[in-house]
Amino acid sequence: MNPILLIHGYSAESPNADPASVKGIYANQSTNTNLPDDLRQIYQVVEIDLSRYISLNDSVSLNDISRALDRALRQDYPSLLQTGFNVIIHSTGALVIRNWVRLFSPKPSPIINLIHLAGANFGSGWASIGQGQIARWGRFVFQDGAQRGVKVLQALELGSSDTIDLHLQLTQVGSRMLEDYGVQEYVIIGTQADPSWFEFPIRYAKEDGSDGTVRVSGGNLNFNYLSIVPNIDPQSLRWQEVQLAVANASQRAAFPSYYKIGRLSRPYYDRAEIPFAIPFECAHSGDTRGIVAGTQPKAQVQRLIQMALNTPRSSPALWAAHVNDFHNETTNTYNSARTLANPGIFKYLTEPRRQYDPHAQIIFRLRDQDDQPVPIANADIFFVSDQQTQGALPVQSLIEDTVVNDLTDNCMTFYLRVGSFNPASSPPDWEYQLGKVGNFAFEITAIDPRTNPDSPSVLYLPIRIPLTPDDLADFIQAHRTTIVDVQLLRVPSPAVYTIVPG
Repeated sequence: MNPILLIHGYSAESPNADPASVKGIYANQSTNTNLPDDLRQIYQVVEIDLSRYISLNDSVSLNDISRALDRALRQDYPSLLQTGFNVIIHSTGALVIRNWVRLFSPKPSPIINLIHLAGANFGSGWASIGQGQIARWGRFVFQDGAQRGVKVLQALELGSSDTIDLHLQLTQVGSRMLEDYGVQEYVIIGTQADPSWFEFPIRYAKEDGSDGTVRVSGGNLNFNYLSIVPNIDPQSLRWQEVQLAVANASQRAAFPSYYKIGRLSRPYYDRAEIPFAIPFECAHSGDTRGIVAGTQPKAQVQRLIQMALNTPRSSPALWAAHVNDFHNETTNTYNSARTLANPGIFKYLTEPRRQYDPHAQIIFRLRDQDDQPVPIANADIFFVSDQQTQGALPVQSLIEDTVVNDLTDNCMTFYLRVGSFNPASSPPDWEYQLGKVGNFAFEITAIDPRTNPDSPSVLYLPIRIPLTPDDLADFIQAHRTTIVDVQLLRVPSPAVYTIVPG
């Protein structure tokens, strides 16, 4: 068995760096057990190395942490780089290690198996809250003046452009995690928040489809990507055509299609699917339901970890087979979730099985043809359902949360409930909501607020992309994130530059 390196999440660092304190990061305080000892018991004799990195420091960035990890490996643990090792991460540790692979890892990587325990790959709604003044006061009072770790939280915000680029780079030919680095990844994440968190007046502590910190769709690395690009040369457009298109878009009238779908990336299509599983009664943290050391999901989580760690790099077919193995574990979880008929389990829920409702995320990132950000504050993104489709469900009714990223304000995240538990069905089951949506289109318009609205110097050419239910099923799936990169055409008026006879 190759050595195992454990990497913790944001704000989990122990007050001190001595071995006993660091071991406590991965411990269940109620039972006095811990993940390192559990792993040693399973594998008898195995080298396990425990990480401790600083996240609660406003001057430390994700790149700083990954760079410090690289130095620690090269100077203190070169044997790991030489012999190869496995990695188990929790939460923010996902960004730390994936960023290390991107910046420093050779090809093939010394990492053999990388196991994500509730990896915050596409962020957490808590990150923006953690940067607020209330969080700052709380840290000052209750954590001896600890800083908030603003730069790390910025990487963790929903819709972080830098974080999106991190994951996209690791899907590019030549930099793919499996095909080029040889890293076999696995995703394990719960969808049942701890009941005690329901007392917080914050949606991210108790939203359905989440473990109370990270959304299932935000942890799953089987994400979709598509780009929306122009299908015309804007220099060929007459100014009057641009003005008419902008006017028609504002009135929801017809206008020509000036855009098309460009690059498309998704599992099965251009990269392998990553084994993904949802354990039963599993939350982000805590001694009872926590994914790292909680007593409730412990057996199932450790079974999944053992399955992953027993997969040598020389057996890619076995790794691929774990997609079905992990899927079967998720199926077992949903079969067990049907037994959660007693709402007393969650004193603030009337139907606890709704926590298992499958959700999806869509992240839009808007830029112009010069790669300059187009702030969401200056744009509108509409999901427009075809009202002529009788009995169809409006796609807007599935949207439960929208977030504009604080730092990269050209990124907006939509959170959709794509499946809903129906206790009245026979047998009670989760109903696929996306299948009830008819034809629709998403429309994007934007303005430059500095231009004169009565006589604009520049206009953005609007977008309308029609989608059928089949298109929707291709782009949006349960428990997954879809990233949509949009290139809006910015067109100057003839008055910006005039040539006249001399």
